[in-house]
Amino acid sequence: MPDKTLLILKINAKDLEKLDATVKAVKGIKSGEVKDVKREPIGFGVEIIKAGILVNSKDEKAIDRVLEEVNKLKEVEDAEIEGMTLL
Repeated sequence: MPDKTLLILKINAKDLEKLDATVKAVKGIKSGEVKDVKREPIGFGVEIIKAGILVNSKDEKAIDRVLEEVNKLKEVEDAEIEGMTLL
C-alpha cells in the first residue's frame, strides 16, 4: 500500500487583490508537505489557487487536518479537494 497521498486543493481567496499573500499563507501550512502552489486563471481576470500537498496515507485524519488548516487561514474564503492520487 502506498504511504503518501497527493491532494490537489482548489482554494478561493477572500481578497482577489491579495492572491500572493494567500499563496504565501498556504505554503506555510504544517499539516502536510506543500509541493506546489500556483495561481490559475478561471476567466475574466479571476484567478484561484491550486495547491499540491502530500500527506501520509496511513493517517486517516491527515486529509481532514489539511483541509481544516487551509480553511482556517484568514486569507482563504474556502478550499476543497479537487483530486487526489496515491504515490
